[in-house]
Amino acid sequence: MRLSRLFAVSMFLGASLAACGGDDGKSGPDAPPMIDAPPMIDAPAALSGLGQKCVPSMQGADCPLSAPGDAFGMCTQVCVQTSTFMTNAQAQPGAFNPLPSTQDATCTPLYTGGVGTAKCIIPFGLMPADATLMANKTYTVSFACGIACGAGNTCPTGLTCNTQDMLCGP
Repeated sequence: MRLSRLFAVSMFLGASLAACGGDDGKSGPDAPPMIDAPPMIDAPAALSGLGQKCVPSMQGADCPLSAPGDAFGMCTQVCVQTSTFMTNAQAQPGAFNPLPSTQDATCTPLYTGGVGTAKCIIPFGLMPADATLMANKTYTVSFACGIACGAGNTCPTGLTCNTQDMLCGP
């Protein structure tokens, strides 16, 4: 899976979350009240820890200690603090050092969902923060735990499988 595709998915998920709420242009005493989704959609009872829905503006403060971070509106934990890679002449990422998959075991105990698999798979914090990957350049990136889609593209309640990258997300 190409890193640039994961970053594109990351940007898409972040933009999707930003578009989920907000002002409909009506305000004042005569405006109808803002109604959020029912609690069973906002916070699936069966899922706690990794994959639990959270509010991005709280930066993980509403997540349990087992998964104290936030990745695109889901509770998570950092599994690789710093991984390096170098791009080739076509600006495609080469091998990561260390490989995020070597830290999948860090994510497994955080996940209680039963559908899909916990993996060290969500990239974040690309440095240098180029708009697009540049050819023949060394980068560092961190990784957080995520949930890979299960058989038949299934995900825990409240999450949907992104079939391009086979990751469950809000």
